[in-house]
Amino acid sequence: MRIAIYKDSLSTGRGADRAVRNFAAGIAERGHDTALFEKNELGSRLAERWDAIIATGSNEAVDLDAADYFSRSDRAKVVFQLHLAPRGFFKWKHPLRNRRIRRAFDKADAVQLLCQGYVAEFRRLAPHPRLFVIGNYTELPPPQTTPPDTPLVILYPAAVVNRVKNQKLLIEAFARLADEFPAWRVRLLGKDSTPYAAACRRLAEKLGVADRIEFVGFTRDLAAAYGHAAFVAFPSTLEGFPLALLEAARFGLCAVAHRALPGVSDILRHGETGLITEPTPAAYAAGLRQLMVNPDLRRYMGEHARTFCAEHYSRARILDAWEALLDEVVSGKTDNQPKETGTCR
Repeated sequence: MRIAIYKDSLSTGRGADRAVRNFAAGIAERGHDTALFEKNELGSRLAERWDAIIATGSNEAVDLDAADYFSRSDRAKVVFQLHLAPRGFFKWKHPLRNRRIRRAFDKADAVQLLCQGYVAEFRRLAPHPRLFVIGNYTELPPPQTTPPDTPLVILYPAAVVNRVKNQKLLIEAFARLADEFPAWRVRLLGKDSTPYAAACRRLAEKLGVADRIEFVGFTRDLAAAYGHAAFVAFPSTLEGFPLALLEAARFGLCAVAHRALPGVSDILRHGETGLITEPTPAAYAAGLRQLMVNPDLRRYMGEHARTFCAEHYSRARILDAWEALLDEVVSGKTDNQPKETGTCR
């Protein structure tokens, strides 16, 4: 097939950018004539003939609609690949923008969601008859060696940019445990030159744990960051697909998340591959403590996480599911039931 993959910008280097680049490379390696392009190429690329166009978000969906692409008699089939939980696309302060997004979503030939837990939510916000559930995979290489001693570090790999990432919950929870576990520290990995990061630093200072909370900024060596952690904390409240949980599992690391994160149970199995708590400082602290005090439990859950994610979110399995989706959409088959593809349960 000739497949065009459209993302308005690939310049941020954040999780969605990495996922789109990985996906485009994987589809091309399957033998498809594939082009990944940004907004500055939109007009010229839409003039070409494609079997399918994959638009990778709400901005991209609106751009296709604004270009009047859906009214063309010679247009390709269009699949929306959504990198957020459905609620993340709609802002209550922007009703006009919300209407444009819904209008564009209605015109797609299919919509791909990242987690099975998003299906009902998407249908409430923007009903569509053809939904497919396909997760992401990671290109992060597996570890070559195991550190002889696991550092007593709780890692949270997420940009410290706003309250959605919710680093404050982790800081508050850790502060409740700091005296009991004096050798442990928290490492916050990601952009940290933001007003929210400054507020997190003030909170750590106020709670007396500023010397135990490390703001390390960006890194080019994610593997080393995971390799020098005991487990991962993931207190985020909104993700398209919590890729950090998948990356952590590659390194045999379990994680602590909470129930307010949509779709988390697709990847994290409570009591098996990690812990899912209530989204309060006390409950989150209890989850952290359960892992901090028990290295055997960390190893047990970490190995289960590695096995589970290798089975359900392997590169081959995700790309197989995408090829099946594209084949069905391009061939014109119809089926009004959401497809689970086996990558999410």
